[in-house]
Amino acid sequence: MAAARDSRPPAPAAWRRNLVFIWIGVFVGLMGANFVFPFIPFFIQDLGVTDESRVAFYTGITASATGLSLTLTAPLWGSLADRFGRKPMFLRALIGAGLLIGIMGIAQAVWQLVILRFLMGAFAGTMGAAAALVAATTPKEQVGRALGTLQTGQFTANMLGPVLGGIVAANLGIRESFIFCAALYGIAAVLVYLFVRETPVDGAPPAPTGAAKHGGGSLIGNLRAVIGERQVVFVLVLLFILWLSTTFVRPVMPLSIDGFAAGTPGDGRVHLEFPGFAWDMRKEAATGIVFAVIGLTSTIAALAVAPLGERVGYRNTVVGAALVTGILYPLLAFAHSLLAFMLLFGAVGLFQGAMVPGTNALIAAGTPDGKQGSAFGLAASMQSMALLLGPLGGGFTSGIGGIGAVYVVIGVILVAAAAAAALLVREPDVFAVRRRSTAAP
Repeated sequence: MAAARDSRPPAPAAWRRNLVFIWIGVFVGLMGANFVFPFIPFFIQDLGVTDESRVAFYTGITASATGLSLTLTAPLWGSLADRFGRKPMFLRALIGAGLLIGIMGIAQAVWQLVILRFLMGAFAGTMGAAAALVAATTPKEQVGRALGTLQTGQFTANMLGPVLGGIVAANLGIRESFIFCAALYGIAAVLVYLFVRETPVDGAPPAPTGAAKHGGGSLIGNLRAVIGERQVVFVLVLLFILWLSTTFVRPVMPLSIDGFAAGTPGDGRVHLEFPGFAWDMRKEAATGIVFAVIGLTSTIAALAVAPLGERVGYRNTVVGAALVTGILYPLLAFAHSLLAFMLLFGAVGLFQGAMVPGTNALIAAGTPDGKQGSAFGLAASMQSMALLLGPLGGGFTSGIGGIGAVYVVIGVILVAAAAAAALLVREPDVFAVRRRSTAAP
């Protein structure tokens, strides 16, 4: 019955309705990680690990386990989406992550938590599955706007997740917050099942049910078809570098903020001064404010990507955003106050927030029809690989050249990536045609 319902021709605004409920699924799915992960060190202590260095070690292991399994499995899930449908894969990501987060709430040993985090990475991949579903059910000329809107779900979840998680953990308890989060996943999965339809776009007639409806092909064949598109490969490499820029600086951000200490670095309080106003706050609070500013400006940028891409081109938008971000990053090494540091990172978030949805639009437009799942599975793998390698690279660079070197190095990498993208990536025909028709009187 579900297959028959999904095969009906779409209403004119069906892709917009899909986008609304897919956005909800993405927000809940990505909020889940931000909802509970900030409190993983405290949960590890509850599981019996008391030594501070061992708590830090196991916290890092749980994060790496999720990133490793997602890197390995995302292309497989993406190819299966092209064979059996993107909506089932999106539901699999929501249900799988929800069940495993719920089980984490009853874990009794740290090794159980590590295994559950690994399995969560293997069965999750919410953003990749959602992007593939949006790309497959949205008219190509609207896909940039849709993916930009979808990206705001991720940025909003990153911004609000720790706040909401802290409120729930403080009032219900850490274990109970896992269960609460699992229930949110369940609600999102029900909404997606009931209201999202995977249908043809642009008025195409419905295809027969079964594998052919979603593109068919073998798992390896689907991935090979995507990799065979040189344009898509270039953009996937660019996407890896863009995600790397966010994870590369993450290990040193708190250390930079601690350097603005009200007294001496390391005393736990930092100084924020506006004209006519001064405030000493805990460094944890200052770090949270910086992340909130980045989330806010990134969300604004994601909403602006489509109008800007339609006006000047998505390739030019991504290249320009990467170039400006690469120029801004080294300036952070010379920030001498928390206010300057915060404002610079707000500017970084504004341009960085345009890069990922713009790049996703280029991937969607350059991917062969019916292979969106494979393409965004590879995109999810690029993100997870950046989550694995970025902190290691940032920590290594900091150890050799100091904290300031981290911001300079990633800035140089982004400027080089922008130059390479300008030379190697072309504007997809579907976007170029839409831009000319929009500009015509």
